Amino acid sequence: MAGTIRVGLLFGNKLIRDGRRMLLQTQPDFDIVYEESNGIAAIDALSEMLVDVVLVDNRLSGISGSEMIQRFFRRNYAPNTKLPAFVLTGPFGAVELSLEAVRCGATDLVTEEDSAQAIIDAVRAAAGVEHQIDFETMRVAFEAAGVESGSNQRWLLRLSDLDADQQAVFDAIAAGNAIDDIKEVTNLPATKVRWALDAMQQKLGLVTRSQFALALHEAGLLKPR
Repeated sequence: MAGTIRVGLLFGNKLIRDGRRMLLQTQPDFDIVYEESNGIAAIDALSEMLVDVVLVDNRLSGISGSEMIQRFFRRNYAPNTKLPAFVLTGPFGAVELSLEAVRCGATDLVTEEDSAQAIIDAVRAAAGVEHQIDFETMRVAFEAAGVESGSNQRWLLRLSDLDADQQAVFDAIAAGNAIDDIKEVTNLPATKVRWALDAMQQKLGLVTRSQFALALHEAGLLKPR
């Protein structure tokens, strides 16, 4: 993303929030425009603000960070609406928290065990155009977290009315093709593959590719390669 990245900081612990502010202010392309400790208050405030990325700790006042993110998107999500991206933080890495970050719509999870550069990179990546994820890597991570393939096939009901390009991409995924192979399998240019993925993700009301991958896994569509 070109230009300045407008960053919000949501931390229940003021000392940690101050430390994160000091860290991010070392970057010339970061501008801290909002700070809060209460997750419920942040839902209302962020709906009215121009913020690109919010670094939100899971230990907020009022509600957890992941619940705050989920409620924010539930209230504000609409196709083609520009909303802030969220990076979830926590005290340490855990499979459960990583899965929670995906489910709530965070673009990434960073912890107090991660380096300062990892936090900076996560914020900067969240502000950019979302990169394509590897479905196989995500499938393995979901299985490691105990998410059963095919455990929620209701996702398929929302993907029953696809146009020709979307159906071709859907069938390619269901056949176990890697994301990089879909354009060759479908004979579609990369831009149309991305548009088809975007459209299917929107049909499911999901905000990140990771959420989309989780829905595909729960629908039983992600197969081992």
